[in-house]
Amino acid sequence: MSPSPMPRWPASPIDIDVPQIDETNDVGELVRKLSFYIVEAITFPHSFEELRTAVSARTLTPLILYLTESCHHRAIVHALLALKAHFAALEESSDEPGVNETRGYACEYVAWQFLANLTERDTIDFLLHEIQPSAPTRNRGPDIEREQENGIAPVTERSALLDDGRTSSYFGTDGVHGGMASSGQSDEFTAQFENLSALEIAAVSDSKKFLRQRPVQKIIDSLWRGEIVFWDTLGVNSVKEPKLYNRRRADLFCRLRVPRYLKIYETLYFAMFLVLYYVVLTHRSSSRVTSAEALLYVWIAGFAYDEFGEFHDAGQVSFYTAGLWGAWDLSIVLVGIVFCALRIVGLTTLGEASRGILDLAYDVLGLEALFLVPRIFGLLSLNPYFGTLIPCLKEMTKDFVKFLSLVVILYLGFLTTFVLLARGTYTPSEMSWILIKVFFGSSYLGFVSASMKSPYFGPPVMLIFVALTNILLITSLVSLLSNSLSKVCRIILRNRHMSGWPSTKTA
Repeated sequence: MSPSPMPRWPASPIDIDVPQIDETNDVGELVRKLSFYIVEAITFPHSFEELRTAVSARTLTPLILYLTESCHHRAIVHALLALKAHFAALEESSDEPGVNETRGYACEYVAWQFLANLTERDTIDFLLHEIQPSAPTRNRGPDIEREQENGIAPVTERSALLDDGRTSSYFGTDGVHGGMASSGQSDEFTAQFENLSALEIAAVSDSKKFLRQRPVQKIIDSLWRGEIVFWDTLGVNSVKEPKLYNRRRADLFCRLRVPRYLKIYETLYFAMFLVLYYVVLTHRSSSRVTSAEALLYVWIAGFAYDEFGEFHDAGQVSFYTAGLWGAWDLSIVLVGIVFCALRIVGLTTLGEASRGILDLAYDVLGLEALFLVPRIFGLLSLNPYFGTLIPCLKEMTKDFVKFLSLVVILYLGFLTTFVLLARGTYTPSEMSWILIKVFFGSSYLGFVSASMKSPYFGPPVMLIFVALTNILLITSLVSLLSNSLSKVCRIILRNRHMSGWPSTKTA
């Protein structure tokens, strides 16, 4: 019996109506219209490279030509990349593996082809323009009339949550003839991308295929060097708008926001931060606030204010936390605030309790080195080697935290059993430390204490615990982290090789 043939693209383009996009359409309407076309055009799984071939791209060509020649909506790239995130979410629960992933690739491909036909000035506008928050209520009279003409009932409070037609998620993208989703669902989806530019949406939606393309990389490099800026002045009435840098009209202090210069200033700032940190820890004062300590408070307050500004400029929490150093900086601020609070309480408290609180404050400040010392070497992320290694470590940390949940569940079960078998020989805290030592390789200690817990059940249960932890779980964890490292490294290196541009600034 011969194997079934592989699915192929049709020989002629599919007769699909290209969506008519109006300047008055909001982002939700754009995403909804584009989703219907993408769903009908992409019905089989393909790789991004196959979409770039002449035959595979045939079904997307009408949409690309229409957007290039007739569309002037500033949020069209935003909608395509937001739709990519939508299809990526559908892929996790799809009955057709690979199809929604291919639709996401199609969104990235169409967005790339649209930018490739623009001038540099237009590319800046379409790629760096931010989506403004939508109004809480909007008049959808024409949409309701159009739905009624097409035989689709308008959505009301008595409408069913699930239509009889094949719909899914926000936009009913299982088919063009499926029921249209409500405006409330659409607004809920697009609200995730408010105050974000198309470039930021690409980073949040993990659109690596789009980010590695030459037109996008040129914009990223221009932003890095300060050839494209968002601010002309640093005044209260300044408006954030992407524009080409003009040396004659721009304020000199606006160069402080250029990423390349900002990275250098940031390194010098952390170096001074570290010097003050060491001075305060080596010259502890239990009676007063020294000048170095007061200056450290100013440094912590300035850093916290700067982080608040970065969080506000990010627009969305998802974009702020997309980088590795976001959580790192928040930890530095949190430890600094706790230290300041304990110092205030300790200096205003009388008696022996004051000394204990002050010692605790300096112990908390000692934890700052865990985050501050690695943070000063953030400049190394610009190096190609470390720029690849840091994202790998980030993904490995995620996998380790997920795997740790299984370890904690097994650990709690064995801890409860051993505490009950010990019958007062060991306290729960002593038993927990013994099991932790056994988990990290001290098997001899576990076997010695096993017979003291229970002569009958202690040794066999300890043997099971040692076999599960030192052999099974540790081996599985090493294999999991090794696979995660190899997978991320392959993706990053392949993206750099195919783009031909250095991607350390977007890693």
